[in-house]
Amino acid sequence: MPILNAGGARFGYDLTGEGDTLVLLHEIGGTRQSWAPAIPALAKRFRVLAYDQRGCGQSDPITGEFSLSTHIADLRTLLAALGLRGPLHLAGDAIGTALAVRYATSFPGSVSSLVLACPALNVSEDRKDYLAKRAALVVEEGMAATVDGTLANSYPPVVQRDAEAYAAYRERFLANDPKSYAAINLAFANFDATPDLARLRCPTLVLAGHHDKLRPPVQVRGIAEAIPGVVYKEIDAGHIMPMQAPAEMTAAMLAFYERIVPKSGG
Repeated sequence: MPILNAGGARFGYDLTGEGDTLVLLHEIGGTRQSWAPAIPALAKRFRVLAYDQRGCGQSDPITGEFSLSTHIADLRTLLAALGLRGPLHLAGDAIGTALAVRYATSFPGSVSSLVLACPALNVSEDRKDYLAKRAALVVEEGMAATVDGTLANSYPPVVQRDAEAYAAYRERFLANDPKSYAAINLAFANFDATPDLARLRCPTLVLAGHHDKLRPPVQVRGIAEAIPGVVYKEIDAGHIMPMQAPAEMTAAMLAFYERIVPKSGG
């Protein structure tokens, strides 16, 4: 697994396939491996970049002050370091969608399309309190103190169709650096990408998970309605869609790209 030094930090990443660049953005507590089941199908059409966000997986831990703006800047730095230029397509799951939306509106014209799966763009007031308590808990007691409660919501039994995949996901969650995980939770509590939605001008696919306890379809439909010209679809998944329903998810994504990406783009 390659490691890239960029912007004074190290990032674990995988780059595969040929064509236009598609960047995959993972969830809180996840790594680039969250997207691994979906990559083979997507790499038949795109050059696919999956990377560990700062504080996750093989990337450097978070130190000092941190906000989600750091994640946005990291993505910009990674793309430049790898020499990846447009057309650029972004696909995110959960908090990865917040990063994708903010990147698209921060650099207008640079993003050719968005896929927003189980979009988590902001945090309700009661959820802010939960995130603060979860952050404090993992710093004090470690990742094992929150794993069961967190995965009960994001990876419930109804979508644990592949026991081996679920066990591997759980192990990756437990391997998180507690301080980095806490920092990302607290940063998310102070972030809101919903005002960006009306400013999106690129084709956008929004995917809701039938079994998503954290961002249920009724909530995701409301997000989709705020995006001009959106395509909306529901998938038989929970909150970690690329792990829980990769075949159905990639089929929806490729059908979307078939309509909007020129054949010459890969």
